[in-house]
Amino acid sequence: MKLDELAEELRQPYTLKRGYGVTKLTNAESDWRNIYFVVPKPPPKEIKSKLPHELLNEALKVIGALPRVNEMSQLDKLVNYLLVRREVVQSSRLEGTWSTIDHALTPGDIAENNKGKSEHQAVRSYANLLEEIIEKSITKKEGIFSKSFICNTQKRIVENDPQSSGIPGKLRTEGDPGAIVTIGGGIRKENSIYNPAPAAEINKCLEEILDWLQDDELAQIGDAAAGGLSLPIRLAVAHVHFEAVHPFTDGNGRVGRALWPIQMVCSGYMPLYLSGYVEVNKSQYIESLEEAQKKLNYLPMIEFICNAIIESSLENKKSKEAINNLENTWQERGRFRANSGPRKALSLLLTRPIVSTTILEKELGISKTASVNTINALVNSKIIKIRSKESRLRIYAAEELIQILSRPFGEEIKLALEKAHLLLGLEK
Repeated sequence: MKLDELAEELRQPYTLKRGYGVTKLTNAESDWRNIYFVVPKPPPKEIKSKLPHELLNEALKVIGALPRVNEMSQLDKLVNYLLVRREVVQSSRLEGTWSTIDHALTPGDIAENNKGKSEHQAVRSYANLLEEIIEKSITKKEGIFSKSFICNTQKRIVENDPQSSGIPGKLRTEGDPGAIVTIGGGIRKENSIYNPAPAAEINKCLEEILDWLQDDELAQIGDAAAGGLSLPIRLAVAHVHFEAVHPFTDGNGRVGRALWPIQMVCSGYMPLYLSGYVEVNKSQYIESLEEAQKKLNYLPMIEFICNAIIESSLENKKSKEAINNLENTWQERGRFRANSGPRKALSLLLTRPIVSTTILEKELGISKTASVNTINALVNSKIIKIRSKESRLRIYAAEELIQILSRPFGEEIKLALEKAHLLLGLEK
């Protein structure tokens, strides 16, 4: 990392009194001692630069049109359940973790269990965690942001990830493996893009971010008054500073992106999930992050977050409409009798699109014979397709829902359904 790439304020030597600046690791191994690390400033309580008011107003209009989190309809809750699982897959892929929507949607009772770490377990744990903390943030609001919350979030995200390193839930600590972190640059430490805060300063820097996130007055003024730190600005600023501190050896990106929907819920709105937009605009995301962390210029990241909100809202509307239409489409295809096993199974498939006869037997309260007959009726109506032909465990999938959720961000629903129809053997 080159010092001349940093804002003049950040190029100053770090002192406890100043609270920010650059420093070296005097107690580290010799090949680290000439590398500068940045102790970032606390998150600002005002942005002095000229803000992109038109774009901010558009993003705020989108947020204002979201359902209030305590008034979500059953359809909203169903869509949120499914989009949480899409989010954790997209967020994990940004970190190079190979996972698919199948991993997130395959029930634990038919996925691999007690076999050590796996992508299946990692994304399921991540999805369950995200649902839990969103639910808690409805009542706790900004009070949810504590050190224990951040550490537990990271622990739950990485503890089943086979590619994860470090001790889950533990902040970077001097002397521990992985305590020193640099971002980018490959093998040569001198070529790094950015060097986050040294381990010795993690607690101080994290406390500054958490104090800022816990400031409900800052949030309320930002949501109510023009010129304050409105929600899109707070999403941008919190993310910039969390990633600048990089408090953990691993999982920082996923934890940082998990803060976005939680901040939205704290402001009272059904969350939007932004990782899909980040995934297809990764270069711009990285550039915006660097500009804020190194130059203290938040505008590119604020603009990025505004666009992410706008585009993710459009994406969610398309997904919601398509998901809402599926049950009627399936019923028209199968023409099942009311209260029959196949008819009841259609609602179940919206939350459990990967099933087995055992799952249908348990969830629908029907006999083993009835569950087999239900599966056969759904297969014959080309609503589900067999995925596994192993004699002891046959797994079936509602391919249309899975393709809607697994499609690349921005891809038309029509293309996703065409792929599903090919898999199901449906004629055009």
